[in-house]
Amino acid sequence: MNTSTRSLAIITLAIISFVLLPNGHAVVPPPDGAYPGFNTAEGEKALFSLSTGVANTAVGWSSLKSDTDGSFNTAVGARTLLLNVGDQSTGEGTQNTATGAGALSSNTAGSENTGSERSSCSVMRPVYATMR
Repeated sequence: MNTSTRSLAIITLAIISFVLLPNGHAVVPPPDGAYPGFNTAEGEKALFSLSTGVANTAVGWSSLKSDTDGSFNTAVGARTLLLNVGDQSTGEGTQNTATGAGALSSNTAGSENTGSERSSCSVMRPVYATMR
């Protein structure tokens, strides 16, 4: 086989290989999760309703889905902090941390809470203890 025939065979094989490769699909937004206001979201409907909240992190299906104005919340796991709405002007629904599926999913306006797995609540308020 001469050089030109070999080159033609390699080029033809390369073109056929590229045609038969599965199509790549882009994800919008890109998976680095960098959103305006220092927010990060990974997962379907994570931070779905966010409008003005800042510095939130939501990882998992519907994490922080209802959050519109809450800030400094961290939700890792499916449906974590699901109903948290947040209000920066009153400080409600801010500075919460939830890890594990469904953690703090019913929290709507509580602040400075930490929950794991299915620890749910309606409205939680922080409790401060003083050491003497």
